[in-house]
Amino acid sequence: MNYKTEFLWRRLPYIIAALLFFSITTGASALTTEQIAQKALAATVYLEMKDSTGKTLGFGSGFFVKPNQIATNFHVIEGAAQGTAKLVGKYTRYKIEGIVATDKDNDLAVLKVTAYGVTPLPLGDSDTVNIGATVYVAGNPKGLEGTFSNGIISRRESYPKKRLQMTAPISPGSSGGPVLNSEGEVIGISVSVHRALDAQNLNFAIPSNYLKALLAKARPAKPLLQNSRSISAETYFSWGHAKYELGLYHAAIADYDMAIRLKPDDAVAYYNRGGAKYNLEQYAAAIADYDMAIRLKPDDAAAYYNRGVAKYSLKQYFAAISDYDIAIRLKPDDAAAYYNRGNAKANLEQYFPAISDYDMAIHLKPDNAAAYNNRGSAKANLEQYFAAISDYDIAIRLKPDDAAAYYNRGNAKANLEQYFPAISDYDMAIHLKPDNAAAYNNRGSAKANLEQYEASISDYTQAIRLKPDFVLAYYSRGLAKALLGRTWEAKQDLWTALRLAEKTGDESLKASIQRTLRLLE
Repeated sequence: MNYKTEFLWRRLPYIIAALLFFSITTGASALTTEQIAQKALAATVYLEMKDSTGKTLGFGSGFFVKPNQIATNFHVIEGAAQGTAKLVGKYTRYKIEGIVATDKDNDLAVLKVTAYGVTPLPLGDSDTVNIGATVYVAGNPKGLEGTFSNGIISRRESYPKKRLQMTAPISPGSSGGPVLNSEGEVIGISVSVHRALDAQNLNFAIPSNYLKALLAKARPAKPLLQNSRSISAETYFSWGHAKYELGLYHAAIADYDMAIRLKPDDAVAYYNRGGAKYNLEQYAAAIADYDMAIRLKPDDAAAYYNRGVAKYSLKQYFAAISDYDIAIRLKPDDAAAYYNRGNAKANLEQYFPAISDYDMAIHLKPDNAAAYNNRGSAKANLEQYFAAISDYDIAIRLKPDDAAAYYNRGNAKANLEQYFPAISDYDMAIHLKPDNAAAYNNRGSAKANLEQYEASISDYTQAIRLKPDFVLAYYSRGLAKALLGRTWEAKQDLWTALRLAEKTGDESLKASIQRTLRLLE
């Protein structure tokens, strides 16, 4: 054996080890986020399921696991008589020809379609996923096709079976979509769980190993067969929630009705149905649903809070405050409850208690521009104009496009006779909200106080154009014309103002207008 051969022979174990290491470390190389997105979305579909009459039952996502097979959640297809699958970003709709396998316990189904040229997604081993691992989710939340997001695995737990909990967002419409690892392998199937009265979506994935086991049991496709009696309360609830998120409130209510009929003690179904009714401005009906949610689950702060919001919308401010009180007692760090209770108290002219609530709302959520704005208004009502301006300053810094904050700050400055700065604020309020009749009227008054009567008349005229029954604008324009010696025109405005004041029953304003008319005689 020559020297070179002997050297290679002695080094052979090291060379083999290096090659093995290289093959292990490069065998499952990570893909870029863009590559994962491209791969996932090319195989992800938007599912629309219908009954035998063509009525849409629900929406969802799915993905190709074989050239002609799509995996999704069972609840997406449950009870449907027909359906279609559409690839993200494509126009072609594939008819769902049947079901090749189902696992109702794990909320999984595999559907048969006839498709060409689609690359299925590979399935990874969900048992090897570690907490803290990055995952990627593809789906169609709220009907927005081709949404792609990422997050991390936060927990592995039972809910109610073994699930992967993650930070990647899942919304109705994304249920059934793929959850992928950094190698582009599916390690889970999205399932949107919305069962908390605090309106928090819990983001879970069904482990891919359950899907692997289901695929091994695949059989020739059986047709979809609608059987409404087999649809569970949970499926009706999921359908209702998906429609709620799409703004289809009437349809959502119909699904919640069925969920409640099948499961009368479901507090969350009552709560969600109340939310749908609230969005339809059916406030009394919403309150009745919140009543039931509270009866079934008396310690849930969210139901009290939302019932308070509905009562506030009916101007039942004392009743709303009572609900906010309980919501705050159950959840003392709820900034929104303090803020809304402050609003109710302000409407009752309880300005000092309102300010205390706004203080707490700001303490808990320092970037709440609306709380600063409303606290400023409460202070302005107490004639604490400098303090009010300070709050409006912060509100504007936090939300520079808030027309109301500029308008309110202008009013506070006008009350301090700072007319030029007030006009600047009204300018901004009008720039941001050109149809704000009150801003034109008040800017006109600021100009009138600076004896800019022609300019003020122009603003009053614009206020009247935007709000033809604006009694104060007619009255103020009449005064400005009178000061310019245009007596006949002034009287016309004042008579119009008097007629409008009589309609509103404002006796104080009527008396002021009548005095002015007498002075012009």
